[in-house]
Amino acid sequence: MTEFRLAKIVSIFSLLAAAWASPAAAAPASDGSAVSARIAAVESGLDIAGLMRAHDIPGLSVAVIENYKVAWAKGYGVTAKGATRPVTDRTLFLAGSISKPVTAVGALALVEQGKLSLHEDVDQELRSWKVPPNPYTASHPVTLASLLDHTGGFTGGDFYPGYAGGDPIPTLEQILDGDKPAANDPVRVGFVPGSQWHYSGDGFLVIQQLMIDAAAKPFPELMDALVFKPAHLDSTTFEQPLGSDYASRAASGTLMDGDAVAGGWHVQPEMAAGGLWTTPTDLAKLAIDIALSTKGKSNEILSQRWAREMIAPHWRKGVIDILGTTRSPDEMGYGFFVGDDRHRFGHIGGNVGYQASLVMFADTGDGIVVMTNSDVGLQAGNALIDKVASVYGWDYVAPSPP
Repeated sequence: MTEFRLAKIVSIFSLLAAAWASPAAAAPASDGSAVSARIAAVESGLDIAGLMRAHDIPGLSVAVIENYKVAWAKGYGVTAKGATRPVTDRTLFLAGSISKPVTAVGALALVEQGKLSLHEDVDQELRSWKVPPNPYTASHPVTLASLLDHTGGFTGGDFYPGYAGGDPIPTLEQILDGDKPAANDPVRVGFVPGSQWHYSGDGFLVIQQLMIDAAAKPFPELMDALVFKPAHLDSTTFEQPLGSDYASRAASGTLMDGDAVAGGWHVQPEMAAGGLWTTPTDLAKLAIDIALSTKGKSNEILSQRWAREMIAPHWRKGVIDILGTTRSPDEMGYGFFVGDDRHRFGHIGGNVGYQASLVMFADTGDGIVVMTNSDVGLQAGNALIDKVASVYGWDYVAPSPP
């Protein structure tokens, strides 16, 4: 494992482990006339441009949620290092591991439609690929539920670097089996499913194949029909490689040392685990829909029952990071990390050249999404989250980036 990849994995786990330790209080509702004042209050005393310059972060985009609505969205900086095109609320970013809970929404929609089972052996529904049997699966099968809450027994895929422009792109089956040109090890079960928690992107690749087999559709097309169109997300796609229409609005990535990602970004065929392109506004709209559905006020994608299941804690015994340290009281829903206070749910994400964060409070209808085109983008993004929390009266502090 390269030093770069290990640093990325540790970064992701450190943020995931800390992000759900702080409770939140309800934010007071604001009318339209107060939005400009709120933005000014957020930016007052916070040198966003200075933070971005200090960490070589070209661009940052934010969407703030209040009372189940996108209160405001704004871009800062530019779409690529050395460029002049400004980031706007329509600029697309790679969402990294925030892809996982978005995938989970689609998987639960298929469960609700009766096309997938939550608790049966996934091999009964997989067609193109099967979970290779071993002693761990002999006593307990892999289920969709265990894949969604990271207890399915898979131990790999904490970070996928993707494939640079010009590199051959493996199929999903090649990735699952670790066959060239895939750069990863085979996707295999490493402990008895359901016996422990281990954050794993590999498990979400199995979900990706499961959904494809169940619906007999390509994954981007399937997610568009299940999630993006019903939620009216017009700037969100799992297309890999990214189509030209979206690419014209995409921000290019920036490495930890400040260098631009060659070719702008890497191709991520590991779509369900880390291949989502989107905007903070679209992620905010999805978070709002899930939150409203938990109250029975929206059935665009999931019913109240399944929305509640999604953000309920399904794993309460603490989570284990790659260094073997138990992080408690973190809890895992289906795809989302969750907290008991006001039904908090969210996730962070990182691709080569990008970092992002999503936090939503289902009971109060408040939240925030920040996306950046930098490996260290949350150095500025978290400062913005903290300032928004202060201005809006949330008792919440973003975790310190490592």
